[in-house]
Amino acid sequence: MTNPISNNTALLRFGGLAAIGMALCYVAIAVIFFAMLSMPQGLDTAGKIQYVQQHHLLVASGYGIGYLLFGVLLAIVLQALQRVFANTSSAVAALAERFGNVWLVLMMASGMVALIGLQMVFRLMETDPQQAIALYNTRNMLTEALGGGIELAGGLWVLLLSISGLQQHRLGKGLHVLGLVVGALGILTVMHSLPYLKDAFGITQLIWFIWLGISLLRATKA
Repeated sequence: MTNPISNNTALLRFGGLAAIGMALCYVAIAVIFFAMLSMPQGLDTAGKIQYVQQHHLLVASGYGIGYLLFGVLLAIVLQALQRVFANTSSAVAALAERFGNVWLVLMMASGMVALIGLQMVFRLMETDPQQAIALYNTRNMLTEALGGGIELAGGLWVLLLSISGLQQHRLGKGLHVLGLVVGALGILTVMHSLPYLKDAFGITQLIWFIWLGISLLRATKA
């Protein structure tokens, strides 16, 4: 039997729309970085910087959508899920929220590092190309480390949320079974040398976000 969910329908509705928006962010950055941008093969670092500078508006839009907008939508989802589990004393749900907040901070920080880092690289290229190249490599490392090279925080959030949802009978069993798979894939990205783990996490989480959004929207009518 499903436990009653908080009657704050407006927040749940916004949370549902935000979750679907997060899935659309994934689609948008895939279109921008894999379809609209196609960095030529064989470029050295200076050439890559020049290419990025030539397509700066598109690159900045990708980071803005994929990290900053995504982070804002994640904050709305976290707040909505807090209401979903408001009437429980689940330690697992509380721990999931902690990792969700960590993931939110990492995503926002990564986006800001990426955007500000690029501006500094472009300025340095005019006066000190070697320093610009060093900064570009450092910026790439920080962006990857904070925002997606390893999806541990996001994976733990989805996994723990799914365990709590199964325990508390919230939002539907199917969603949480998929969440267990998504969370496990995210955690496994700590072995970042294994191919396709990150891609598998992204694709399955995109589906999970859409399902979560639909579940939150349906909860407003329960």
